Amino acid sequence: MPDAPPDPGVEGATADDRTERRAAEGDGYVMSRRATGAAECRPDDGVGAGVDALVRGAGRKLFDAVPRLDRPLRICRDWYAVAHVRSVALRHRLRHAAPIDPFRVLRVDPDRIRRLSSPAARPRFRRAGTVLDGDWDRRDVRFVETDLYRSFAAHFREGVPWERTAFFERVVGEIREGHRPWGCDSEAAFERRCRELDELYASLRDEGVRTQRELAASDREEPASRDRATLAARIINDEIAVDVGRDGELLYADGRNRLAMAKLLGVDEIPVIVLRRHTQWIDTRDAAARHVERTGELPPALDGHPDVARLADDG
Repeated sequence: MPDAPPDPGVEGATADDRTERRAAEGDGYVMSRRATGAAECRPDDGVGAGVDALVRGAGRKLFDAVPRLDRPLRICRDWYAVAHVRSVALRHRLRHAAPIDPFRVLRVDPDRIRRLSSPAARPRFRRAGTVLDGDWDRRDVRFVETDLYRSFAAHFREGVPWERTAFFERVVGEIREGHRPWGCDSEAAFERRCRELDELYASLRDEGVRTQRELAASDREEPASRDRATLAARIINDEIAVDVGRDGELLYADGRNRLAMAKLLGVDEIPVIVLRRHTQWIDTRDAAARHVERTGELPPALDGHPDVARLADDG
């Protein structure tokens, strides 16, 4: 995507990019917990606008002053988010021959996810199940070229201490500028976060990449998921997420830590959900569904694509 802004976690991000991603601090869409780009940047609406503002940014001082409000508001936001996603799914059920289930977890080869989707300054639940036209799928940034992936590779494969990686230096620099990347407000807090990354890597190495459903049924708690109100909220917010471009390419959207670790570990497949799909890909899916209805089989050109693999079974 020639006109897409640089990723904030890739070398070369401009001052304007950093300003934009700070405006969206707290959602963590691309390589740091901030978003850039305005292709989909629209204000939230309805009841969720106030709750979203409180939970994601405007209410941070309130949470600090009255900590007991944090969890009730997060639970409220989760219920609202899941209701919104379900309404999106219902609309698609009426419009498209191929069903779109935002909660469906696909199994994909992590090496199939090569490029980054253009980031969006909207929370994940606002992107889940959406259909979008435009050039957001043409961005030419490779996941393995980001400073996060390179730093993870240096740390986990070569034993380079976190403190000597570009990723660590970038995040600590943001903290010193007064920002809260990854929810960290001090270098010590970020060092603790890095220790959690070491624990996550060991868990994925020993146990594999498990779905949020599997994690919820186990005795293992992930920091990002422990306050979710429902399993549906965990799936929408915490599974690795991809977008699907016009030609069916799987593009990285969120879940950078586990995706990077899965690639480094050589994992055969990982669970993902789909957030955005390009309108041209939706046309392809709908045509495939109609083909299945006529013949009972997928078109040969789409055989094995994870986003259409279940159409024959669903039909």
